[in-house]
Amino acid sequence: MKYVIYCRKSTDTEDRQVQSLESQESELLRLAKNKNLEVIEILKESMSAKSEGRPVFKKVLDMVVNKKADGIICWKLDRLARNFIDGGRIIDLSQRGLIKEIHTSDGVYLPNDNVLMIAMQFGMANQYSRDLSSNVKRGLNTKLEKGEWPNKAPFGYLNDLINKKILIDPVRSKYVVRAFELYTTGGYGFQDISDILFKEGLRTDSGKKVLKSHIHRILSSPFYMGVMLRAGKYFNGNHEPLISKAVFTQAQEVANGRLRPKPKKLFFPLRGFLKCENCGCMFTASLKKGHQYYYCTNGKRICDEHKSYLRAEDINKIVSLVFKKLYFSPRKIELMYKASKEKLNLNEDYSKSVLETLNLSLESLKTKESKLLDTFLADQIPKELYDQKVLEILNERIVVKKQIEEVKKRQPVFTLEPVKKIFLDASISSKEFLEGDDMKKRKIIENLLWNFSVKNKNIVNYQFKSPFDIIAKVPKNASFSQLLGDLDSNQDNILQRDVSYH
Repeated sequence: MKYVIYCRKSTDTEDRQVQSLESQESELLRLAKNKNLEVIEILKESMSAKSEGRPVFKKVLDMVVNKKADGIICWKLDRLARNFIDGGRIIDLSQRGLIKEIHTSDGVYLPNDNVLMIAMQFGMANQYSRDLSSNVKRGLNTKLEKGEWPNKAPFGYLNDLINKKILIDPVRSKYVVRAFELYTTGGYGFQDISDILFKEGLRTDSGKKVLKSHIHRILSSPFYMGVMLRAGKYFNGNHEPLISKAVFTQAQEVANGRLRPKPKKLFFPLRGFLKCENCGCMFTASLKKGHQYYYCTNGKRICDEHKSYLRAEDINKIVSLVFKKLYFSPRKIELMYKASKEKLNLNEDYSKSVLETLNLSLESLKTKESKLLDTFLADQIPKELYDQKVLEILNERIVVKKQIEEVKKRQPVFTLEPVKKIFLDASISSKEFLEGDDMKKRKIIENLLWNFSVKNKNIVNYQFKSPFDIIAKVPKNASFSQLLGDLDSNQDNILQRDVSYH
């Protein structure tokens, strides 16, 4: 009789399969030699047997059906099949006498053997695969519920294999933050960001540019704001976030409502921010005799503004005058900072009260969960409704935990520092804009302003971004007590976005 040796392992990674293909082959050749079996071919495959569709396994069966081989030699029966369809084919060919013998390391299987014993072996192999899959999923869910990420750390993070934690990559994390900064302006596409980060030093492990598809995955992942998404569920992560929830939300809004800009060969800091008040078309820019000029595109063919070219030096001076609306003297900022610090230190009890309320909300969710489970076990609600309610409680728990983290971060000791910094940055924006290079000008514009409307070579409409819109509305000639009152009433709004163009 002629035999074919079939070797199989579940994965294509050597170190993840104890009984590798090479060791199977050597052991089975030794078995064939000891039993004086004639081997006509050795076939090997790296593929799971949980489902049908293995090409090498099909070739083995074809050799048997075409009577090129009479028997099969394999390490164990589960190497042949872990699903009932392939197992049924083996049993069928054996009962029809086409497979005359199956030799394994622990025995010989013949056509006249009890078919139930062979079927039981295939059934046990199938159940083992199912149990293994279930256990793996349960283990992954347990890790996620504890706030642990069970896979390789995403770009910008590192795996701490000793302590089983996710740590911030001190080098690449800065590029992740930079990518979100660029994208949330609405002025850069994925390819633009890839090009800019490459110029700023970002490289893959092989020294190449990060692909725009990878940039898209980064900007779409809630992992960077501290939330893990798995199988449609959100889990609160223990890792330190790189960006705030507000920044991530803004990135998604840009992704859902922005047309990607065309590639730019020349860099003009104000392009994409100037709009014609006459016709509503965007301004474009060009370089003529070494000078930058901005002008209306006249896309609607109804405007004469495109005939007037606005020189960059002139528009820069006008923009710097707009930024002067954000100016406060450093002395006033320092006085507001010190007075608010004293006041907030007296109101720490408020933060404690908020934390107590949020912690009580967490406890109430545990009670809800327990009552829901009792109701489900008593067959008072269907499983679909139970699953829906469990997911709602899970998502609510994530939100409450995030709120607790935000309250802790915004204790009086920490809240005033970013507020002070934003006031100081806003106050020097006019000077910084005039003296900075094109990249600096662009970054200041991106952080502080929305689109300008231009008419007759002047800016007639503009809007400050949050929180600078609040700062611009504060009266400059107000008394110190009025300034302090405005600062206190708007502090939460200012803190929603920690912005710096430095």
